[in-house]
Amino acid sequence: MPSDNKIEVSSNAAPAPKAADKILDVARDLFYREGIRAIGVDEIVKRAGVTKPSLYRSFPSKDELAASYLRKYDLEFWERFDEAVDAHPGDPRAQIIAFLTRVGKRTQKPDYRGCGMTNAAGGKP
Repeated sequence: MPSDNKIEVSSNAAPAPKAADKILDVARDLFYREGIRAIGVDEIVKRAGVTKPSLYRSFPSKDELAASYLRKYDLEFWERFDEAVDAHPGDPRAQIIAFLTRVGKRTQKPDYRGCGMTNAAGGKP
């Protein structure tokens, strides 16, 4: 006899983000807006909707979480640089102009708070 309470899962449904990804995304936003030193793990887990044990299973310490944020920030910086270079093969002048144009546009956004790496090094929010 068929059951009427079966749950169908669409193959098009996006998988739920892993706790580590969610924690890193929330930490990234908070670290960038408020500063690494200004944000504690309590705020991160609260906003991420996870528990402290979940955070510490993914990141052994707040320092490792901050390092993961900075590694991701660095990776994305170089991805943007590579996109500008790839858009103008063999034309270094156009590559630099394209990259700096992107940087300039980014600095015009109302939520721009400077370079995340520089802010982290200087302890600024």
